[in-house]
Amino acid sequence: MCRMLLVFAMLSAFAAAWASEAKVDEAIPMTGDSFRPVFVRMEDQLFRKAGDHEAFCKKHADRPRSQNRKEVTALLQKKADGSWKQVEELVAQLEKEGGIRGLRRFWIVNGFVCPAKPSAIKKLAEHEAVSFVYLNRFARPATRPRPMSDAQGIAMKGLFELWQKKPADPNWRDAKIPWNLKEIKAPEAWRKEKAFGQGVTVAVIDSGILPTPSLAHALWKNPQETFNRKDDDGNGLVDDVFGYDFSSDSGFVQETNQMMSHGSACSGIIAGRPSAKSKWLTGVAPKAELMLLKGSFDLRALEYLLLNDADLVSMSFMIVGRELGHLRGLYRNAFEHLSAAGVLSMGGAGNYAAGPRALGKGKQIGLPKDIPCVVAVAGTTKDRATVSFSSKGPCYWEDVAFFSDYPRNKPLSKPDLTAFPTGYPMWTYPPSRQTKARGWQEISAEEGASLVVGPGGNSFSGPHGVGVAALVLSANPEMNPWEVKVLLESTAVDLGPKGHDTQYGAGLLDALAAVRQAKKN
Repeated sequence: MCRMLLVFAMLSAFAAAWASEAKVDEAIPMTGDSFRPVFVRMEDQLFRKAGDHEAFCKKHADRPRSQNRKEVTALLQKKADGSWKQVEELVAQLEKEGGIRGLRRFWIVNGFVCPAKPSAIKKLAEHEAVSFVYLNRFARPATRPRPMSDAQGIAMKGLFELWQKKPADPNWRDAKIPWNLKEIKAPEAWRKEKAFGQGVTVAVIDSGILPTPSLAHALWKNPQETFNRKDDDGNGLVDDVFGYDFSSDSGFVQETNQMMSHGSACSGIIAGRPSAKSKWLTGVAPKAELMLLKGSFDLRALEYLLLNDADLVSMSFMIVGRELGHLRGLYRNAFEHLSAAGVLSMGGAGNYAAGPRALGKGKQIGLPKDIPCVVAVAGTTKDRATVSFSSKGPCYWEDVAFFSDYPRNKPLSKPDLTAFPTGYPMWTYPPSRQTKARGWQEISAEEGASLVVGPGGNSFSGPHGVGVAALVLSANPEMNPWEVKVLLESTAVDLGPKGHDTQYGAGLLDALAAVRQAKKN
């Protein structure tokens, strides 16, 4: 009997050790005593594995988006607090022993990040409340926050003063409309359906904007913040008046690049107001508001935009040509939670089909655009010809913890939609000698920025989709994100091979058809 008990105990110990090892990302070096950057994912998630998001959408389709948003946001935070109570004692012990440090909690995915030693990682994995320990491939060296400099503070106050001068009703009737907006029938949605993006907030995770009236007048304003070097709303962020830069922990959200303002171009396509000088109107949804964020792949940005009632998020970042392993699943988890809470995520499909940056099949559309609930927008020309560089699908999800539902014999069809990547006015800096040599042309020099024809890439296709989604939500605010995605695809104009394909997705965006269908739903 004693021998049997001993054998049972040995088997139990072996099983426990095996189970904890199975919960540790195999990419984490587990020898030595150095700190490893990890994300500890807790067991209690709203969506634990592939298919859970789809089941939620089916079950909650009859509920209005506002109800789903309220309930899901509260539930995500409740789950995170409950899990923290379970591991708090172990974490305190490991911190005291020097096994972990610099911990930061999250709730958009229930878990926390920290540098941890292998011995501490093993102890965390053994805890019943922990589901998996990821190698945090996006970890950055710890740096001190960089608060706004005096010059940046003056610049932001200037932007605020510009924002205050916005007209009550932009004069879109006399505006010059660029061809790209006409080709997706945005002006027809304005005139015939009175859908302008009114009441819709778009979070733009990009490089920031230039201080020009057409963009400043489109900005969302945090109602509880002002520029005073204080945290007025008590959210731990100072001067997050128009948004926040999570990469530097600063409320400075203006452009810092000196050659090209990627954020200005994308923001202008989404919601650029009519120019008082040249009359150009660049925004697909010219009454939507823009929340400016910096910090790609920083989960704090997703939590911020959700807590501050963003309806859509435009993302000008993507990872290709880099091994991400299981970490892909962690971010899929985050964006599926965001979708359930009422936010549709969108962006360009990428520029990796041809040229020196070309990638092979299945590798051209990367994280986060390879996530099923995230909309990836490819490119076409004005005459509907193929754009050689536009990334093609499909995408694969295999050998990813919890999310291996799209293997090579059953891939995920991407991209989702198509728009225009170049050839129309965008807000940025005046052309330099180098960009002039590439054919960039300034069509209007304005206060704080210029309208330039020439920049190109699917980064600029994506905002077309965001703008049309904003028009849809202005017509039917209670549509859930997955319903908007299906609607945009079902009303798109088919391009290329009949049906959904890996070049154009469902086809070219059609704003008028989408808005009209939204009103029927």
